[in-house]
Amino acid sequence: MRYFLLALLLIYVGSAVASSAPPELRKALINEDPEQFLEQAILHPDENSSSYWMELALAYLQLYQKENALHSINQAIDLARLLDDQTLYQAQLQHVKAQILGRLYRNTELGIEALHQAVLWLEPLTSDAARTEKAEIYESLAQAYNQHSSLQQAVYYAEKSLAEAMQPRQKLNAHFLLGRLYLQMNHISQAFSHFDKTTELATELQAFHAYPLIHLRYGLAYQKMGLPQQALEAFFRAKDGFAEHQEQRNYINTLLRIVSLQLENHALDDQSYGYLEQALQFSQQLDDQMRIAEAKFQMGQWHLYHLQLNEAHYYFKKAQALFSQIGAQESLRQVQLALIESFIQQEQLAAAIALFQQLNIQHDNPNLPLFIRYRSAELGAGLAARQLEWQQAYHFSEQARALRFNDLQEQYNLKLDYLQFRQPPQPEQSKPQWYAAGMYSWGLMALSALLLLLLLLAVHRLQQLKQTSPASQLIFSRQWIQFSDRLVTEQRAKLPLHLMAITLRDCQQYKQLYGEVQLRRVLISLLQSFKLPQIVQLTIHSDVLWLGLCCQRSELAALESKILCHLAQQRTQLQPQPHLQTLILPLQELLGEDYQSGHIQALREAVWLSWYLANQLNPAQQHMYLQLKVQESRPCEWMTENIRQDLLNALQLGSIELWQQDRLLNPQLKALLD
Repeated sequence: MRYFLLALLLIYVGSAVASSAPPELRKALINEDPEQFLEQAILHPDENSSSYWMELALAYLQLYQKENALHSINQAIDLARLLDDQTLYQAQLQHVKAQILGRLYRNTELGIEALHQAVLWLEPLTSDAARTEKAEIYESLAQAYNQHSSLQQAVYYAEKSLAEAMQPRQKLNAHFLLGRLYLQMNHISQAFSHFDKTTELATELQAFHAYPLIHLRYGLAYQKMGLPQQALEAFFRAKDGFAEHQEQRNYINTLLRIVSLQLENHALDDQSYGYLEQALQFSQQLDDQMRIAEAKFQMGQWHLYHLQLNEAHYYFKKAQALFSQIGAQESLRQVQLALIESFIQQEQLAAAIALFQQLNIQHDNPNLPLFIRYRSAELGAGLAARQLEWQQAYHFSEQARALRFNDLQEQYNLKLDYLQFRQPPQPEQSKPQWYAAGMYSWGLMALSALLLLLLLLAVHRLQQLKQTSPASQLIFSRQWIQFSDRLVTEQRAKLPLHLMAITLRDCQQYKQLYGEVQLRRVLISLLQSFKLPQIVQLTIHSDVLWLGLCCQRSELAALESKILCHLAQQRTQLQPQPHLQTLILPLQELLGEDYQSGHIQALREAVWLSWYLANQLNPAQQHMYLQLKVQESRPCEWMTENIRQDLLNALQLGSIELWQQDRLLNPQLKALLD
């Protein structure tokens, strides 16, 4: 069989560049069925031939058998040096070795070293065959430097690959790689330019397998621009294409990106978890540790989103171990931040603080991804607030806000870049300089007017959504800092805002009897299928369901009555039936007109104190529905360490009144506190 294939090769290909160079026909057979090729090759060994060992290495590379692949290519290199094979062939051997080191061993540094050795062999050569090989090696160097996070070096070698490319296929690969690199650098117009050229070449070559790769990158670009719907559409097209062409690794990657985007935008559907199970199953079949870790990380995120905390913690720990073993530092930071959130949700504050301090993410370090710095600052603010370290909480909160602003600014710039790129070119005409300047000014004014119009439409649409959309679909915040930040944003509407706290009487006893997860499920179920446009935000924190209410003061009593009526109905469906306690506080009257998220954090002290005092007065009361009313605007200095004493003074002086439904409790409180 071996000699028959070699004879076919001589008929179709002609004389080889070197006697030990790997025949193209055999390479095609290796790519199509590496296992069958290995069976035949082992039956007819030729251990004194360098090309024999190279072909074995290529087959093992296809099968991801890294030890056998590295052994075979080292044998091929040693024999080639001994036989003094041609320079081009020796460069090809170094190229294969670099692929083994990079793809199978994930050792980018050694892979780059082998590629530069190949370049040294090739530099003096100018033949078409040498140029073709140079294009391949420059492409591999660009890929390696990209993995090494050296994007400028990666672009340099990708451009060299395009310049040396002799074949349309190589040009297609070079354009696609340049598009990927420019996308990573947020150069949207250059990225789309290369992707468009890739599409043209793929159509010309009928390389239909390239289409899903391009759709995947379009999806990533839309995601960067803050266009989740367009991104999901592109990802789904990529998923279907990879399934059709049986590109299993890319298919796995796309499934994970779909669910990640759905989680990010609170758009999970009935198929989301199935995608994750499928991604994990295929990754395990391929023994792809990186993809296994990513699938388990996303599973943890899915469970955390659904407040299934034990399951979330389990998958996060599994993913953390794998990312640590692989050495994927960015992914490791992501899963550790998710673990901190999981610890916070489980009220394991000491563990969350220890891991946060261990991570020690520098939020002003531009070499770290922005989303990691933002998430870390956000969690840091929440942890500091839980320890009543208000200055530190404010510092982290300001860092998170600045990073979020930078992210939004970047999205705006990317969209503008994309719109300018997609604008059809105008025919060139000879016009005087004054005309060009006038047109430029007119264009700027037109663009400004368009942006202003879009902004007004967005504001109008936002107001419509607030009036018509169900609360459960719009407003849930997974973190306290998100909840408080959004309430700060809501005050710009200049409508009165109120904070409502809802929890169970004897909450700690309930948690000890039935567990924290069950307690959270009870809190979530209390507002199940409840739709009120006046509820503008909600979250669960410290075993309390927190609502942000937006309504006129004259409407508050009716709104409270509706909420309490719904809570009573939902309570009867739970076993055992819990008893409830609530408190409503007016935000602007307590905090002033220009409050920040740290002030809302401090309001929680008013909640704990009010519940404690009311319980001291009426310990046998089954349900306790309370309200704080303000007789003097901003009665306390909320950012001091003595906030509890300030609250007690305000209650004794009557500047704050504590009501239990229609009954004022201040007179009884005076006697209690005296």
